Amino acid sequence: MELDQAHYHGWQGTLRSPWSACAAIVRVAIVQVLRNKAYWLVLGLGTLRFLAYWSIIYAVTQLTLPGDAHDRLLEAFGFSANSDVDQNNGYIMFMEGQNIVVMILLAFSGSLLVGADFRLKALPFYLSRRIDKRHYIVGKLLAISTVIALLTVVPALLLFLEYGMFTSSTEYWLANWRIVVSVLAFGAVLCIVNSILLVAIAAYLQRIVPITIAWASLFLLVGRLGSFLYRETDNAYWRLLDPWRDMRLVGRLCFGSFRDETDRTLAWWALAILTTLCAVALLALVHRVRAVDVVE
Repeated sequence: MELDQAHYHGWQGTLRSPWSACAAIVRVAIVQVLRNKAYWLVLGLGTLRFLAYWSIIYAVTQLTLPGDAHDRLLEAFGFSANSDVDQNNGYIMFMEGQNIVVMILLAFSGSLLVGADFRLKALPFYLSRRIDKRHYIVGKLLAISTVIALLTVVPALLLFLEYGMFTSSTEYWLANWRIVVSVLAFGAVLCIVNSILLVAIAAYLQRIVPITIAWASLFLLVGRLGSFLYRETDNAYWRLLDPWRDMRLVGRLCFGSFRDETDRTLAWWALAILTTLCAVALLALVHRVRAVDVVE
């Protein structure tokens, strides 16, 4: 059969960069998560906290109160909209409060988004295209980061936008513009650390049960061990064994708000630990992907 009879034809358009495949990987990953109804419950739980803060801000800002009474009333509900408040900064508290939902969603989505590519031998198909292993790794990291950002960064920015909309002018946005930078910085920490660790773990363990056990051990058992050693030795540095606490300390470093001077000192050690941990996990991930045989 001739090629024209089989309806084969050459590509007539402009070839795009292989890096554009990363966007396709992210799009497919989001569709996979949303298509699975079991994940809707987890996403719903993550949305409930956002809706609660949204409702509180809306209700308080509609009241006619003198002076800074709105801010004091919001603080009574556990949310401070000002950037000059230290430990009670509402945006960082909201992002920290999303940790349980984020951890649960990532624990169950690791097998779906990454492990299945290795388990079902789909990775050689990806890498036999014009994309190479760099594009695949970056695409998967961006996919996990997008899921994290949808539960942390985007809602926090919407709360900032909402509070400014219900004030009489743009003064709040202009006076607290650093909040946006801090939210993006903390969000970058959450996305980078969690995505690298999850993709590396999922690439090796592949199946949902081992991934969930390893993920829970990393963020629960190791953290409990650090808390136990801290209580026994009264040495605060043992608490740095908890990766999630390390991310929270670095997040407070981004916001410049600490509960005490001890946390301020530990934050720089937490940054060093997370950097080292991510570097090791990224090297292990690159080694795992390189081991895949590709037929071009």
